[in-house]
Amino acid sequence: MSAPPGNWEGQSTARTSLFNGQYYSWWKNRMRDHIIGVDYEIRDIVTDGPLATMKKNAEGVEVPKTRAECTAEDLRKWEKNAKAKKWLVWGLGPDEYSRIQSCTITKEIWDTLQVVYEGTPQVKRSRRTLMCSQYENFTMKEGKTIQEMYIMFTTLTNELKSLGRILPEEDRVEKILTRVLLVTWESKIIVIQESKNIATLKLDELIGNLTSYEFRRQTIKIDVPKKERSLALRITKGSDLEDDEMAMITKDFKEYLRRGKGPSRSGSYSKPKVPEKQTNEGCYKCGKTYHHIKNCLQREIEWKNERAE
Repeated sequence: MSAPPGNWEGQSTARTSLFNGQYYSWWKNRMRDHIIGVDYEIRDIVTDGPLATMKKNAEGVEVPKTRAECTAEDLRKWEKNAKAKKWLVWGLGPDEYSRIQSCTITKEIWDTLQVVYEGTPQVKRSRRTLMCSQYENFTMKEGKTIQEMYIMFTTLTNELKSLGRILPEEDRVEKILTRVLLVTWESKIIVIQESKNIATLKLDELIGNLTSYEFRRQTIKIDVPKKERSLALRITKGSDLEDDEMAMITKDFKEYLRRGKGPSRSGSYSKPKVPEKQTNEGCYKCGKTYHHIKNCLQREIEWKNERAE
C-alpha cells in the first residue's frame, strides 16, 4: 500500500482524507480509521448498510416509515445515516464524486469505489497472485539501506493484506533473515539465528537490530582510518565490541589478506617494488638484454633467499 509523498490534503485530524484517484488503499484505511474515531456505529453503516426505520403495512409487508411516522429513535437513525454519507462524500475530489453521484446510500458509495480501484473478486484473486509472486521474489537491492528495504517490504505486505492475504509475523521475520538480506549480512544473520528465538522475534526488533548494526558497520568503514582498523584484531576479551561485530571485522581482515593487500602471514617482508622507469636496454640486475628486471630469475632467487632468512 503506497502513500502520497510529502504534504497531502487530508492531514488534519479533524478533516477526512481527500481522495482523487490516487493511493486508494492509503485513503481507504485512513478513512475507515477516521470514521471509527468519530463514531463506530457509522462504520457499520458504511460497510453494512443504513440503519433501518421500518413499519408493517396493512398487508404485513415491511416498508420505510415516513417523516411524520418517525419516533425520536428513528430520527436518530436518519441522522446517523446522513452523517455517514457526509463523511464519505467529503473525502472525495470532484472526479471521484462524479462516479458516485447517483448512489443513494453510503454502502453503495463504498462498494462502488472498491470495485473501481480494487476490482471484482476475480480481479482481486489475480492481483493477489501477482503480489504473492513479487513477495516471494523480493530481495534487498545493492546500495539500499535497511530502512529503505523495510519500507519497500512493508508496502508489499500491506498491499497483500488489503487483498486478503495476511502474512504471520514469524513468516516475515524468517523471510527477511533467509531470503531478503544480501550475502554480506551472512555473519549477522548467523548471530541472530543462534542468539534469538525466531518464532518469538518481533519484526520491529529485528529491523532495529539490523539498523543499529548497519550504522556501526558504516562507522567502522568510514570514520576509522585503515591503519587503525587492524588494531581491532588485537582486542582482548574485555572488549566492548559485540561478538557479531568482531566476527565481521575478522572476516573482512581475512578477505583483505586473501586478496594480497596486506602483509604476508609468514613474515613482514614484501616483494621489492620494480622501479617505474624502465628502458629497452634489458635487465639492469643481471645484464641480460632479452628481459626486464620484473622477469629476472636472479632477482626472484635473491628475494626468496631474503625471505627464508
